[in-house]
Amino acid sequence: MQTTIKRAAIYARVSTEKQNKEKTIESQLEDLRKFCRDNNLILVKEYVDDGWSGETLARPALGQLRDDASKGLFDVVCIHSPDRLARKFIYQGLVIEELKKKGIEVFFLNRRISDTPEDQLLLGVQGLIAEYEKAKILERTRRGRLHKARMGRIVGHPAPYGYRYIKGSNKEGCYVIDRNEAEIVRLIFDLYIKLQSIRAVVKELTRRQIKPQKGKLWRRSTIHKILSNETYIGITYYNKSYSVESQNPKTYRRRPKTSRKLRDRSEWIPIKVPAIIDRETFRMAQEILKRNQKVRRTNSQYLLSGLVKCGDCNSTYSGEKSHNYRFYRCNNRHNTFPLPRKCKARMISANKLESAVWKAIKEVVTNPKVIIRHIFQLSQNIQENMENWKKEQKDLLKMKETLKIKRNKLIEIYSDGIITKQQLQAKMQEYAQKEKQIEERLKEIESKIKQIELKPLLAKQVKELCETAKKRLETFSFEDKKKFLQHLIDEIILYSHQRKAIIKAHIPLDAGKITGIKSISSLNHGKYPNKYFEIELKVDI
Repeated sequence: MQTTIKRAAIYARVSTEKQNKEKTIESQLEDLRKFCRDNNLILVKEYVDDGWSGETLARPALGQLRDDASKGLFDVVCIHSPDRLARKFIYQGLVIEELKKKGIEVFFLNRRISDTPEDQLLLGVQGLIAEYEKAKILERTRRGRLHKARMGRIVGHPAPYGYRYIKGSNKEGCYVIDRNEAEIVRLIFDLYIKLQSIRAVVKELTRRQIKPQKGKLWRRSTIHKILSNETYIGITYYNKSYSVESQNPKTYRRRPKTSRKLRDRSEWIPIKVPAIIDRETFRMAQEILKRNQKVRRTNSQYLLSGLVKCGDCNSTYSGEKSHNYRFYRCNNRHNTFPLPRKCKARMISANKLESAVWKAIKEVVTNPKVIIRHIFQLSQNIQENMENWKKEQKDLLKMKETLKIKRNKLIEIYSDGIITKQQLQAKMQEYAQKEKQIEERLKEIESKIKQIELKPLLAKQVKELCETAKKRLETFSFEDKKKFLQHLIDEIILYSHQRKAIIKAHIPLDAGKITGIKSISSLNHGKYPNKYFEIELKVDI
């Protein structure tokens, strides 16, 4: 009786740089490869998350493995141990159950977890123990660090610019002053009090050819960090903040808690260190920082913040005041400062640009003729492109099915001893790569088809949309206008020398979506393509 050859994928993970240096990824992979060889499994793909926490499932390699599971690329997934899959028992169960529903077995090294109540109980207990062990280690580490901090030792922080960290039997965990860097710190405070501008300080340091600790150029963020650091007056703090999950959406993060939140000041643990500057100098610098920050907040009323791109260099334009007038200016000069800027784009009056953009968008959402004209153009594009896209989609699905047949034949050839295991694995990886490319193209085509499959709108519905918009827009405050434009506009490409701009936007087709800011802000035109139509407007400034 012929033995069925099973295709295997392996998954490995380490969570820290230290583990990476100790080659634990390589040891995991080698053990898993040997497991596949010993159990007559054909290894078709390896998935590795190097330096990713087990507390989150949003990991790039694990995400790819779960996507590929739906494509039938493998029959078995081999993992070193349950805690390499996830640190939380509930996450382990979720992934294992997901793979089982797709007909994929999960093997943990040297032990196959079956569906028996005993094995399921063992898996659950192992997961809970892993969670408990990690929590216990973290608590012990936290208490140990707090004790050291209360004893006056520096814990868990690299030395700020101007100091060196000393670790040894006599001076464990303390800062000492670096004379050369300390002189530069004093110079930075003196220059800032004299010039009262971080930008001017950066320029002066560059003119004097004073180099920063890292990189070639001083950055304003680095100078601001130095000016606001209390360590320089002889006191630093431990336990100032704690880790929280970031509110900024991102598909993958190595650790779920990547942001910091300040604790109440009563919980901070003060640690004495050698002072570099006196308290009066520090106080004067803080007053100037606060005053400058207040001025920046006052001048932050720019309607198109983050939307304007330079047509010459593709950098973002930002709002700035000059001689009490508002302008938009290409950020290229900030990116290259203090070196000469490369882009020669001109400043544009904020009033003129904002008026032109608002007028153009308002004209579209309040004029039935404009919307009907764009919908008519869109319907023509549907007729021209739909057949080509659907034909390509059909061809790609045939190619995908052909690859599946080729894989099955390849396994039969290997079973007959015609090709070696190495040849089989190489060809399997080639097929997997081709299938990945096909899947990506299919997703692109599906997205395009969805974006243009718009239901026909009656003239009455278009008129209702425009009348609602006209009434609602007249009542908008500055903040309402800003939210409205931020939601509808993808980008504004500004050609400053020609004094022209191209607005790329998505306009809502549902009148109900324009009646309130909350409903507008909560939608995403990428997720709801049938409720929007794309539009490109050209305006003169």
